[in-house]
Amino acid sequence: MNFPVHMPMLRRLRCLLSALLLMLSFTASSQNSDLAVEVIVSPSLAKVTLDRNLLRAVFTMRVREWPDGTPIRVFVLPDDNPLSDRFYRERLGMYSYVLRRAWDRMVFTGTGFAPTVVRSEAEMVERVRSTPGAIGFVRKRETSSQNRPAPPRWTIVVLTADGHG
Repeated sequence: MNFPVHMPMLRRLRCLLSALLLMLSFTASSQNSDLAVEVIVSPSLAKVTLDRNLLRAVFTMRVREWPDGTPIRVFVLPDDNPLSDRFYRERLGMYSYVLRRAWDRMVFTGTGFAPTVVRSEAEMVERVRSTPGAIGFVRKRETSSQNRPAPPRWTIVVLTADGHG
């Protein structure tokens, strides 16, 4: 069975498909930049560099103290927050439900604590800034040239008392 091919229509369809793909890729890249994530720590900590394994150990609550002995306090956004999902997948290589399951198991067995959930990024910044040994994550600021991820290591942004990293 042969179907007649109408070349002008085929060209228009190709152009339309190309334009659609270009628009989708632009939308995806703009969403990606809107959800770029940076890790923040309290001002009481010196500037530190964490590799993916140590960052994962901190957020899964397996490492409980910083090298100087300060207890680690982990702050996270709610599981349904897109920034949380992005951070867990890209920086930790995990899904939120896997982390939640691990945290719940520690709480229910009495072997540890779950991270403190905050409602917003503003609350995250304030809680991390005011809590010694705290770590969390926020949307990456456009003006921050200090924290350019270069897997598998990331530079941690230390919050100062005035709120600028």
